[in-house]
Amino acid sequence: MGTFLEKNWFKLALGAILIAMIASFAYKLVTNGSKPDERLTAMKAAPSFTLQDLDGKTVTSESMNGKVRLVYFFYSFCPDVCLPTSFLISQVQDELKKKDLLGSKAEILSITVDPVRDTAEVLKAFGNRFESKPVPGGWTFLRGEEAKVHKLAEDFGIMVIKEKDGNFSHSNAILLVDPKGQLRNYYDASNPELDADHIVKDVVTLSKGK
Repeated sequence: MGTFLEKNWFKLALGAILIAMIASFAYKLVTNGSKPDERLTAMKAAPSFTLQDLDGKTVTSESMNGKVRLVYFFYSFCPDVCLPTSFLISQVQDELKKKDLLGSKAEILSITVDPVRDTAEVLKAFGNRFESKPVPGGWTFLRGEEAKVHKLAEDFGIMVIKEKDGNFSHSNAILLVDPKGQLRNYYDASNPELDADHIVKDVVTLSKGK
């Protein structure tokens, strides 16, 4: 029998990381009025990937260069945060369509961390709830091997933990990547102050090459 700390060190470490991330997110939201180049300073190169869309076609990160990307790690069986966050993303989708940016200068990527249960058919049904496919290359759902996707999430700075009941604990953040593949921002999707307009404003800024 180990101590409580020995048994729970990973979850405790995750908690500390999440607290630090939330503090960073809160700071970015508070400084929303600052200059875009100050809020959206490039952090690092976004990790590259090769995944599959719901039609089984290969999608690479390099194929999306030239577009602003919003990336969200989720799973459709999520009992709490993924559904409302996907609704928020659908609002972003609608606004980007109105501005004629979706599919041409911006793309949304939802990557499942639960590819075993999230089959292509399951994700198509999930995406249909948010009208995710009316614009070619607009909102794309992606799948890959579980270990590979979890490593990709980690490289993005998103923590994923598989629980004993088969569900997943994960950082609930939307990531913003610029047309050159540089990671520009994390949005705390659980923050009630975050809205679609805030995200769309940043996408518009980056789509202009800022």
